[in-house]
Amino acid sequence: MLYIKFEIKNPSKLADFQNLFQHMQETRQDGYQFEDKHGIDNPKEKADPDWENMTDKDYQEYFDAILEVKEDTSQLKRYERFIPEYANGFIESYIAYDKRVAGGFGYKKMDIFNYLEVDFEVEMDHIEAFNDSTGIVKFSTGNYPFGGMERFIYTLKAFELQPIECFDGFAVNELNWETDFVYELVNLPEKTSQYINSLKN
Repeated sequence: MLYIKFEIKNPSKLADFQNLFQHMQETRQDGYQFEDKHGIDNPKEKADPDWENMTDKDYQEYFDAILEVKEDTSQLKRYERFIPEYANGFIESYIAYDKRVAGGFGYKKMDIFNYLEVDFEVEMDHIEAFNDSTGIVKFSTGNYPFGGMERFIYTLKAFELQPIECFDGFAVNELNWETDFVYELVNLPEKTSQYINSLKN
């Protein structure tokens, strides 16, 4: 079982994250149906582009047009329902930072929400607060890769639940935050050995 331990910077915001966590559990249930998953058809999405002759700007415009279709009103309403304004502000700041680092093909906020609902290919097993200052979220998967943990780590941070340790399926790592958007992973071999052994028992 994978996990992320976190510091609770603001206990009142843990309940907000628990609502999102419950929604993530629901979207992973067999037979779960999104309301209007893709919105209206977009002619640009159906067009067969001239891939070989497209410029970088053409690529960006093409994928922006597709993403506009994905960002249908029902998905935006879900985003607004489960992502409070303070968390949205953090996510938008993270996206702006990522765009500066990654260039023009960075995330958009609905990309992150789509990841939370669908592309993070894990089962959301459990969340609990150990006390007023620390907690843990546990999840499991049979898929590798499973969408990666990075966007989920930043989602936790958006709710002022600062990740401090994680097990990614291979190793237990400590997260040392250098800035709001930059952290260093420090491998903890002894903890890894202990945790893997505990999973076998």
